[in-house]
Amino acid sequence: MNALVLEDNPRITKLYEKIFSSVGFDVDFVSDKFSCVDKFLNNGKSYDFVILEKSTKFDERINLEDKILSVNPQQKIFFLSPYLPARGSEFDSIGDTMSLIDKPFAMVSLLSYLEINAPVISQ
Repeated sequence: MNALVLEDNPRITKLYEKIFSSVGFDVDFVSDKFSCVDKFLNNGKSYDFVILEKSTKFDERINLEDKILSVNPQQKIFFLSPYLPARGSEFDSIGDTMSLIDKPFAMVSLLSYLEINAPVISQ
């Protein structure tokens, strides 16, 4: 599986690198929202899923996840957070592409969840 992970904590990134590589995931890590969008737009590859720590503003008008979905409306996005803020009615179908993975979680549970809920994209 190909994944893009936004994680600003280097220790957590190293943990993710070990876990994801142990199961053969090809993961690109970024540490901020601008690098995330840049990698998503300019990397030339599709991602089976994107992992974000939380919903965050990309700029004053749009959330990061909405920016990603504007490029690929079918992109699977997973939030690793104890909650997700309420969304406006214009995002009623967002459940088709976004999921919340509650913290705390075991890495084995995260991997199982991702394998079940993120279909592999044919390259």
